[in-house]
Amino acid sequence: MERRSSRQAEPKVSAPQSFTEAVEPYREALQEYFSSKRAEGSPLSEAIAGIIDAGGKRLRPVIAMLVCEAVSGSFEKALPVAAAFELAHSASLIQDDIIDESAVRHGQMATHKKYGETKAILISDMMIFEIFLELAKYGGSGMSATRLAKLSSYIGNSAKFTAEGEFFDSILAEKGSATEEEYVKLAELKTGSLFAAAAACGAIAGRGTLKQVNASYQFGRNLGISFQIRDDILDIVGNEEATGKPLLKDLQNNASNMVLIHALSHADNYQKQSIHSMLYKKWFALQEIQALMKTLDQLGSIDHSNAVERNYAAAAKKALEALPASAARSKLEQLTEGLGSRTK
Repeated sequence: MERRSSRQAEPKVSAPQSFTEAVEPYREALQEYFSSKRAEGSPLSEAIAGIIDAGGKRLRPVIAMLVCEAVSGSFEKALPVAAAFELAHSASLIQDDIIDESAVRHGQMATHKKYGETKAILISDMMIFEIFLELAKYGGSGMSATRLAKLSSYIGNSAKFTAEGEFFDSILAEKGSATEEEYVKLAELKTGSLFAAAAACGAIAGRGTLKQVNASYQFGRNLGISFQIRDDILDIVGNEEATGKPLLKDLQNNASNMVLIHALSHADNYQKQSIHSMLYKKWFALQEIQALMKTLDQLGSIDHSNAVERNYAAAAKKALEALPASAARSKLEQLTEGLGSRTK
């Protein structure tokens, strides 16, 4: 398949009914970009292609493309950096599933279950190496050395912060408790850093001003924290068929979760004991789940988490005011609203 022309106009979207419809053309453009550069190949490269083709939300690349379009009028310049973030995210999910012993991802068998842990690690390594090849494409694009260095810095730091977040998460799990402030720091490292870097890199690829790059970073940071909190809520009260992954995984793994942190910080001794008794269990009886939901309702933990999520979503939308008014900016606002009300 031929590479898309660099002069291509923005995808044509007529009166989208939802944020998923608004961003779907960007997901399709990224998939076509991956397909156009795919080489016939080794079993390793074919395994990577299968993971990429499985899709997912692709939020980080879509954010990069939309921010680029908002500051420049076109998403095309952001395709290499969008691909880099999709590769980085996919690699991190493979490792997350190994760490969490998750058997399912996007409703399909997790990579380490399909190929074994050794091959899964090699697949994630190859994806990380591919990131540098994508960034190298900006070498002949006319991008200044300063902007190229900033692009690399954002991507490198986001990967570093994500690893720090995973490490911090394991420390909090060992400690057995976390404050809401610690949780926000964790969410910023694990999720906010990648969203923030993707948005900032989209602005850099689109030749945005320093003010626009910084505002885009703040947009992504707040959106990422909002997204993580919503994930936490869905881990507790979501629909397993819709989310494509088992519920209560955070409870089973003693992973930091905004809903559970609020509950444990406000529960009486009996309620705390009841919640702690469910940690690390492989499965839960219906009676245990019903008792947990009753406790969370009594403590207002889900309502509180929803309110905090909305505050970060509002901060994300506020940061977008630094970008020119455009259809792309409207889609970013729509994306922010949609992610806060999603059910999967």
